[in-house]
Amino acid sequence: MHKFTNQFLALFVGLFLLLVTGVVFYTNQMLVTATATIITNGIDNRANDISMMVSELYIGDSDTVITAVKEIGGIQKLLAEGDAIALLNEKGNLVFSSNPSIDSAEKQQDVREIKAVLKGAANGSSGLTEDKNGDSVYRAAFPLYNESGDFVGIFRLSHNLFELEGLKVDTLEAALLFSLVAVILASIIAHSLTRRLSVPLENIKTIVEQIAEENYEVRYYGADYPEISALGDKVNDLSDSLQEKTQTIQESNERINLLMDKLVIGVVLLDEEKRIQMMNPAVQKIVGKKDSLIGHSYLELFKSYGVIRLIDQTYHFKKHLNDEIYQYYPDEKILDVNTVLIPGNKGERGDQLIVLLYDITEIRRLEKVRTDFVTNASHELRTPVTALKGFAETLLDGAMSDPVILKQFLEIIYKESNRLDMLVNDILELSRVEQKQVPMRIEKININEITRSCFQIVSKEAEEKEITLMLKAEKEVYFEGDKSRFEQILSNLIYNAVNYTDQKGHVTVHLDQTDEEIIIQVKDTGIGIPEEDLLRIFERFYRVDKARSRNTGGTGLGLSIVRYLVKNMNGFISVDSKMGIGSTFTVRFPYIRRLNEE
Repeated sequence: MHKFTNQFLALFVGLFLLLVTGVVFYTNQMLVTATATIITNGIDNRANDISMMVSELYIGDSDTVITAVKEIGGIQKLLAEGDAIALLNEKGNLVFSSNPSIDSAEKQQDVREIKAVLKGAANGSSGLTEDKNGDSVYRAAFPLYNESGDFVGIFRLSHNLFELEGLKVDTLEAALLFSLVAVILASIIAHSLTRRLSVPLENIKTIVEQIAEENYEVRYYGADYPEISALGDKVNDLSDSLQEKTQTIQESNERINLLMDKLVIGVVLLDEEKRIQMMNPAVQKIVGKKDSLIGHSYLELFKSYGVIRLIDQTYHFKKHLNDEIYQYYPDEKILDVNTVLIPGNKGERGDQLIVLLYDITEIRRLEKVRTDFVTNASHELRTPVTALKGFAETLLDGAMSDPVILKQFLEIIYKESNRLDMLVNDILELSRVEQKQVPMRIEKININEITRSCFQIVSKEAEEKEITLMLKAEKEVYFEGDKSRFEQILSNLIYNAVNYTDQKGHVTVHLDQTDEEIIIQVKDTGIGIPEEDLLRIFERFYRVDKARSRNTGGTGLGLSIVRYLVKNMNGFISVDSKMGIGSTFTVRFPYIRRLNEE
């Protein structure tokens, strides 16, 4: 293991040193090249400026120009440290040099920059080169013209690149220092990494021990080397597999528990000794037990003889059974009970039993309501149909020859046909509102105006019985809802109030509006409703006074329609009544969204 660690350390440091060396020298070369470019551009610019000044001096002979070059302060100001100037004639011969030690009078025509100018170039340069002393120099040459535009000589500016040499030395020293520091840091990092790599096998051993103790959350996070990673990956695969299977089991248990908690069907699991192994909350609700009876006998849970008998028969006959059982304690309920036997493995465990309880009390009640509705509807329809049939037969038998009898019977037939039409329409309307098939057109409505409109509809009946119709409201009450449905609700309630109020009575509609709801009360001084009838007043075809309802043309469906319309509009209706004093129907509609009052 130590050999592997040392090899890794040497390899890491060697590669890092090689990389740093390459980067440093490349950067140094780029920096020197960029600096040299800047310096040579500056030399070219200075040489061009001085050459233009020297050209203006060519109005005499060469000696005069040389003397002027030496004495003009402007030229000296343009020169930088390390600069040297030289003048050559039109043939390329040196006539003046500020540094004779580096400028030779011979063979100047063959020098690169002079040669370029003699060939007609706008300027020439030597590039980075060395002088006689071995120093790096750069020379720039520009042609000189007199005032007539004739070529009269060459101006050359030479610059000793001592700053570039200094930059090379400084850069190299900095690079070496950086490389040394980088290598030291790399060695420290590599040593730290190798120390981390020296303990992975110990970590794997620890992880395997924790997995053996059923701690499946542990993972191996080692270096990516074949010798270690192969074993580490296998350990991780093992841990992942065990964790996945454990998580799957836990999720399955959670889903089963959640399903059991939310089921409306009661589920009980009994073992071979008929002891409760599992039960969901629905069972407690159905049988009326608040405490969990896990581990207890099934006799402590079930008090219904029918359920107990079904369980015993299932254990005895070894087959699934189903029955509809009446439970009388603690509440009267009708239960659909299924028992499912789970055969046990020989030598391991005995038979288990699942008991499924479904409360079908409401279903049976609704079935009875439907049956009663069909019976009542058939009875109500039979009356006008029988009348229509009887009077029509009488007329066909010869009674229509008597004009008086003919008119009387036709009026009765017309009345019964209207009653039949009204009954059929009410049945259809009730069916639609029950199934919420009534479209709602939401708009801002004035409840006061709707009440006055309903008063006008029943005004004739009210006048005949000298009944006073009154609207009591402190202000105009507004609401968002379906205007036609509000009219239907109010007209039914007001019509019933007038119908069941005797001569010279009162029917009053109270309207109130709070921050949360509107309240509508229809109060009459009629015959009242017996207390035993209050719970059934909204049932289909139910009438408190059957004779009065039929005489006034009622179908017995009005309040049922009102109840469903109020419910569909998120409202609530209640009734309060006393015999001989009168009844009060109260409807409350909460605000779904508020309106600004006008």
